[in-house]
Amino acid sequence: MPTAGQGIIDLLSKLDEDSVFALSRTVTQGLKRCNTIKEAIDTIIKYSADEISILRRKVITREILFNYLEANNIRVRMPVTKNDLIDAVVDAWGLTHKTSQSSILSSNSDSNAVALNERSEKPESNVNVMAEQFSRWFYSMLNGDECGIEHFFPDASFSLNMYTNNHCDSTRIEGDATKIANSLLKLKSQNNLHFNPNDSQDGIQGRIDPHGLVMVLTCGTVHSQNTCAGVFEQVFALARDPFCDNNWKIKTTSLNLRSKSDVLELPKLCDSDLTSDLLMLPLE
Repeated sequence: MPTAGQGIIDLLSKLDEDSVFALSRTVTQGLKRCNTIKEAIDTIIKYSADEISILRRKVITREILFNYLEANNIRVRMPVTKNDLIDAVVDAWGLTHKTSQSSILSSNSDSNAVALNERSEKPESNVNVMAEQFSRWFYSMLNGDECGIEHFFPDASFSLNMYTNNHCDSTRIEGDATKIANSLLKLKSQNNLHFNPNDSQDGIQGRIDPHGLVMVLTCGTVHSQNTCAGVFEQVFALARDPFCDNNWKIKTTSLNLRSKSDVLELPKLCDSDLTSDLLMLPLE
């Protein structure tokens, strides 16, 4: 069986060239363009958190993982999910960090839902870790133009407030996951935006609302053509989807965008009308 490093190279080599180059741009947030497949693969490995974060990528499909295991004479028990296949690959590589047991957040190839570890001993830290990893996953996906209907409940809702000077344009979408995903992608592409969340404790936190939903509170800066164009605040409410391996999906999300040309410091949750009151909710 190949080592983890060689295994990742083998798996990435199964992708078409466009997918490899697109993934290299995603993991570097568009800051590096590669000229060869080898350079792109090296870049993906260099700038990814670990091997498992690469296995969770949407382009690494369940079929690719299954065929990789099959080629290495490793049997899996059917029916099988992508997380099961990732665990089998991780076991074969001799790694100890497993998708279903140790990761707080994971992306599923079929649903791109997120999964919360139920075995951690400290739920109060669990929700903050989940919020941090969810934010990294979501904005990496959005910046990479990979936001899709599968990330939302069919009856999800979305509200958007865009503040320019003293004017506010508001949009609200109710019960239409397709429109929500398309609206976020349109907002990002038409304005050439890149979301950069403040990944400190001041910028990302998790809470539990009275109905048991996991609330992800995040804020950060928005960039356009390598220039800081303003700040954003966003709140997500996540719930388990019983029809998708009981994984987590987005139930509601609210986004405030503020056009500012003089951003002197990273925004903080406590300074936002959208998120400051939610900080009073419990951690568990």
